[in-house]
Amino acid sequence: MGWAVEPGLRFLNYAVLLGMFGSTAFRLIALRSCRFLSVGNRASLRLIGGAAAAFVLSVVLMLVSVAAMMGMSLLDLDWATISMMVSGTDIGIAFAVRIGVLFLALCFLVAVRATKLSQMVVGACFAAALLSLGWSGHAAAGEGGIGLLHRLNNGAHLIAAGLWLGAIICFVDLTVMLHRRPDREQALALLSQIHAFAPLGVGLVAVVAITGLINSQLIFGIQNSLVVLSTPYGLMLAAKLILVGGMLAFGANNAAIGRRFATSGEPSENSVHDVLARLRLSLGGELCLAVGVLGLVAVLGLASPGMM
Repeated sequence: MGWAVEPGLRFLNYAVLLGMFGSTAFRLIALRSCRFLSVGNRASLRLIGGAAAAFVLSVVLMLVSVAAMMGMSLLDLDWATISMMVSGTDIGIAFAVRIGVLFLALCFLVAVRATKLSQMVVGACFAAALLSLGWSGHAAAGEGGIGLLHRLNNGAHLIAAGLWLGAIICFVDLTVMLHRRPDREQALALLSQIHAFAPLGVGLVAVVAITGLINSQLIFGIQNSLVVLSTPYGLMLAAKLILVGGMLAFGANNAAIGRRFATSGEPSENSVHDVLARLRLSLGGELCLAVGVLGLVAVLGLASPGMM
């Protein structure tokens, strides 16, 4: 099972960092008008737990990655080897930056209660940590201007994907909460937000698609797509695109539900409950597909377009 350790840790790193950045940033950017959102003890504990998990996972992934690059067992690593890899390689510097900003976020959260200001600071720390992921995987192999372009493009791809995933997480969280304790006024506010999210969602999808195409061009050349599709890498990439297409279908359904409900006049309590139930299923399906996409991303970053 050793072969699955690094991809598994990469998956957890991507999931936690994308989810924490996206949900924190999305609440600040797009959910400000939902007055029933709390930044109290529950939100504070979630942020602290997420920051702690992200910090620990990043440290463990760094150690596992250094051991893999050096062809050593994790137990054989010493401080000199770790220090050399961290200070002497772009990947190592990216790990150091990520661990540093996550530690800063964790300290800030422990010292300051969950206010809008603390969420802004922590959101910026998560964004920096997320951008550091753009310095790993295939992008780390590039040099010069092309390498820098690949890293920056990776960063834009991750930020847009994080906001998209954050929106799904926030909407799932709020929908489940309201489905358990239905409130017509709050349901209207939430569904209005889902309806209003559509333009931003389209923009995020466009950024993810464009930066994804640029990444593909930089990794294997889009003109070689048919050849790549005959490899395990290409099959996983095709599976990723299919899952993203499914996410788009669920997203369109979410927007349609929000639009119909938000413009339906004065809905009854029963209709509120039914709509929330449908929305919960649709959002849950989109989130499940997102988890599948992250799993494939974790493996694709370690694979070669020509061979596994």
